[in-house]
Amino acid sequence: MRQLTKRQKEILDFIVGFHDREGRFPTGPEIADHFGFKDPSPAYQHLDALETKGFIKIKRFGYGRPTAIQLSERGQASLIPTWPLLGSISAGPLTDVGEAPERRLGRLTDIIPQLEPSDFFLVVSGDSMIGADILPGQLVVIRPEGIPRAGDICSVWVDGEGSTLKYVYPEGDNIRLVPANPKYNPQTYPADQVRIQGVVIASLAVTTY
Repeated sequence: MRQLTKRQKEILDFIVGFHDREGRFPTGPEIADHFGFKDPSPAYQHLDALETKGFIKIKRFGYGRPTAIQLSERGQASLIPTWPLLGSISAGPLTDVGEAPERRLGRLTDIIPQLEPSDFFLVVSGDSMIGADILPGQLVVIRPEGIPRAGDICSVWVDGEGSTLKYVYPEGDNIRLVPANPKYNPQTYPADQVRIQGVVIASLAVTTY
């Protein structure tokens, strides 16, 4: 489906704002009056375009003019704020940074496309995984389902010690937990003392400047 023009987006925003204030959707004449159209015809044309592009659903009676407006799922989604992703920038030597074809980020799934409803987030505390680029204060995304493979980074619970984030290596009746920082030593525990809470599928740095 095609995207909205600037005027169509303005009219869609007006429709939603009007509904929020008045508890109903505006009529064609009300839209025309708000935007300074001399008669309602341009308003009806814009409504037709919004319907064609899938942003609203309308019912028509009488002369075919819309008398009942309803937002479609696409119309609802279009009201979610988005932010432009313009490309990449070097943090090393100076280089030219051009503007890439625009992509916009509006939902978490735009950043982590593989995110599933059962996934959850944890805030990293401690520096035992810095060699894996997982730093204190970052968020990690944990997927609880599935059996981890040897070498997966997992959130684990060790009886009597609590939770930790480590590389996991099953070894017969034991599980070896390996840090990514030479300051810390690997630890091996009986498998029945270790509960795998989930596998890390992504990490996010959340820093405010």
